[in-house]
Amino acid sequence: MRRIALGLLLVTAAPSDTTAAARAHDGGTLRLAVLPEVRADRWGDTPEGAVLRSLVAAPLCHLEAGGRVQAVLASTQRSADAVSVVLRTGARFPSGTPLGAAELARAWTRAIERSPVARAALAPVRDAAATLEQQARGRGGTLVLPLAHPWPDLESTLCHPALAPIAGEGPGGGIGPYAPDGADRGRAVPSFPDGRPHPDAFAVTALSRRAAQRALETRTAQVLLGDGGEPSAPALLATYLVSRPGSRPLVALLEPRLDRAALVRSFVGAPAAAMPGLLPPALGGPERGAASGSPGRGSGTAVLMYAADRPAQRAVAQRLQILLRDAGVQLTLAPRTPEALDRDWRTGQGDLALRSVLLPPAPAAALAVVLELAGDASASHRELAPLGALADAGERAARTRERALQLSATLPVLPLYAEGLRARLDPALVDVRRDGFGLWMLDDAWWP
Repeated sequence: MRRIALGLLLVTAAPSDTTAAARAHDGGTLRLAVLPEVRADRWGDTPEGAVLRSLVAAPLCHLEAGGRVQAVLASTQRSADAVSVVLRTGARFPSGTPLGAAELARAWTRAIERSPVARAALAPVRDAAATLEQQARGRGGTLVLPLAHPWPDLESTLCHPALAPIAGEGPGGGIGPYAPDGADRGRAVPSFPDGRPHPDAFAVTALSRRAAQRALETRTAQVLLGDGGEPSAPALLATYLVSRPGSRPLVALLEPRLDRAALVRSFVGAPAAAMPGLLPPALGGPERGAASGSPGRGSGTAVLMYAADRPAQRAVAQRLQILLRDAGVQLTLAPRTPEALDRDWRTGQGDLALRSVLLPPAPAAALAVVLELAGDASASHRELAPLGALADAGERAARTRERALQLSATLPVLPLYAEGLRARLDPALVDVRRDGFGLWMLDDAWWP
């Protein structure tokens, strides 16, 4: 696609057109500086990690900022009660194995084992686990997803980075515009279905914050991931405090003491916003919470699990520990890797957990993720089916916001804050756009 577009541009533009001349100079190495926590995000669960991972593990499709779905590895076809995922010819894993329906089904089976976002995205699929298991034994290039109830947002949700097809148990083995060439480099893939990227390669260097900032200033790096950001960009990485039924009294002790705006200012940093509702302000959620009662006191002990490689989560966990100590509760902090956090929480460990999830930009699909965090599959189905029955996107979004406000008092999910992409660019980079998730798409990047 990129090479074809380039050829058309060279044919139709005048020779003196500087943009055309710049586009003619493909090649070079795209240089990225990343903070250590971005490098540690192996699965791309954060916005910064998702941008980096997309270079070697592209999503099935791009969801553009305006809501249009653009096929990358697959397109979709909808029937009365199903959505078919049609894989594009030429999509191959680094091993050379073609991406077929069976490979995608196996990849998604592994994804729903580790990611609440993947489970929520496929929640409208009838008997999702059984459907994927059955289709993992078949052949062909089309994966059929029968729907348990209408869900107009499914096509856009399938573009989520959590559903990028991966071969094997580890985070490597994706299909991207670049193929890994060692731990910190990648080389352009000429046969990538969406077209060869302009640079010949990319290189990643993990640096401290100050060193990464200096690298960008001196142009030894063209992209910085983990620092900076635009306050006006969508903030969809939402962090919640989830609780067991027996721990709800602890949350009640915490809420009157919780100042979300101060939490963001002191422990999270920009670009981020306080999130008093289940949906972030970027999706129409409330910007101010209801007044809480006077702080009470309690007693006892509890265990709070959090993601060890997320500095903001660690700082917030320590702040919550202090607030509950003031309420008479001894809170023990239990760091986990993100994969272990999801697994251990689902198997009953811990009393409280901090969960950060990259929400889809559609309110109904975002609420599906929140309901997945709540852990009640039957309640999730009861809530999502009526929302999916609303064909008009505006009406569906408005109704979702209403239900989110109503559910906030009953779900064991306390919203805390939402973060946007922390990143900076060399001004010389061209054709870097944001997608619907607020993420940069670097596969089209080039420079004069």
